[in-house]
Amino acid sequence: MLKKNFLKALGLSVALATPAAHALSLDWSGGYRFEWTEIDRPSLGSPTERKAYGTNYLYLSPTVIAADGVNVVSRFDVLNSSAYPNSQLGEIWGLNTNTVAGGSNSSPATSTNQGSTNVRVSQLYLTVNQEYGALVVGRAPFEFGLGMTYNAGKGLFDHWYDTRDIVGYKIVVGDWFFMPSLGRKQSTGFGQGESISTMGLHLQYENAENKTILGVYQETSKGGKGSLGYQSPEQTDAIGGAGATVGESMNVQRTNVVFGRGFDSFGFKLEAGFQSGETGVLTSGGDSVSLNGFGVALEVEVPAKESKWDYRVRAGMATGEDAGSSGFGGYAFNQNYDVAMLLFNHRLGMKDFLNTNAYRTNPNLTVGNSADDEYVSNAIYLAPSVNYAWSERVDLRNTLVYAQLMQTQNSSVDSTKDLGLEWDIDVVYKHSDKIQWVNQVGLLFPGEAWKNGSGADGNLDNGFTFGFASKAAISF
Repeated sequence: MLKKNFLKALGLSVALATPAAHALSLDWSGGYRFEWTEIDRPSLGSPTERKAYGTNYLYLSPTVIAADGVNVVSRFDVLNSSAYPNSQLGEIWGLNTNTVAGGSNSSPATSTNQGSTNVRVSQLYLTVNQEYGALVVGRAPFEFGLGMTYNAGKGLFDHWYDTRDIVGYKIVVGDWFFMPSLGRKQSTGFGQGESISTMGLHLQYENAENKTILGVYQETSKGGKGSLGYQSPEQTDAIGGAGATVGESMNVQRTNVVFGRGFDSFGFKLEAGFQSGETGVLTSGGDSVSLNGFGVALEVEVPAKESKWDYRVRAGMATGEDAGSSGFGGYAFNQNYDVAMLLFNHRLGMKDFLNTNAYRTNPNLTVGNSADDEYVSNAIYLAPSVNYAWSERVDLRNTLVYAQLMQTQNSSVDSTKDLGLEWDIDVVYKHSDKIQWVNQVGLLFPGEAWKNGSGADGNLDNGFTFGFASKAAISF
């Protein structure tokens, strides 16, 4: 009798649990990456400030499928960078985080492990998909166009990402979609004051048959003085000059447009970004600093087809700060938008020639103690490349990059704008679409711009430098 009652109870439990099991499922995706990077002389002079470091990183992205068309998506980042906590760079290989009682560092020579780091959550959002649209609520990734300004970091070797705390609804009509969204970049607490709110409007046309894309994204950000959160005096000085302070509210408009077309023999994409409005920064004289920068990126591709050769050209420009202007005229591409291995990727030289201190979040990092955190800014560049399919799994890529400054940093002399020439050689082993091993060599022949002209602030070093990187990535 006891056995029969037990079997009945077990059957009832299975029956009750079965509908719930069918109503809920979990889908996992993620990626692992290891990289090693060496740069001989990033300072282009003496001391060399040589860099040699490895990074190790894993992310996991579970999707809870709550019902048909209703998903909850999240992302967990493992082994996060202590120097760049809100990134996907990964932790330094060999960094010993062991501590002893009282918080002081333990001896690396006697420690038996490398310590541990926290798991961080970088994304959590709800999507509700319907026949003619989709609702998005939460902290979601965002990307537009070429990723020149807004980049979600979906590439195998992308170290950065863009996310938004938003409520948005995507309306789809044929090949068109329109998505208005409301969000917040910053909230200091539960109260209504001291926050930075955003309003975005995204309109885009995509047609896979004729390989056409046409889109525009406009974003307005507003915030009060107490919410702006500029990181350091170095950042405000880069925006408003020496002695600048935060003294007003912010009201910034950013607009990006993209157009692309594909043909049988070639294809191209062009993106342009513009920014205007008030930064909230005041100069030492009390004048408000406005924005007036812009940038353009062009990509042209000639596919291989039946040949083993394919070609690509990248060209673009981003405005820089003009010392004679009352506003801030600089514009910076997203850090994921890599043009070269060294130029616009790693900090170089003995001065902030690219005006990128205006965007730094960690003022303690230097040329010799930073990762690939540089931006395309205050420059114009041309980067043709050719790729040869050595075998079914191995590609050999050569890229030449020539660049010039938009604005020189030494206004007292007639200094040149030539940033020089870089030659990058990549050997790419593709085990599959989801597994790659890339080895890179970058040779940089710096131009005269790195000298900063002559005089008291000039005659800086601009010696030859080179770099090497080996990196492997697995996505699943």
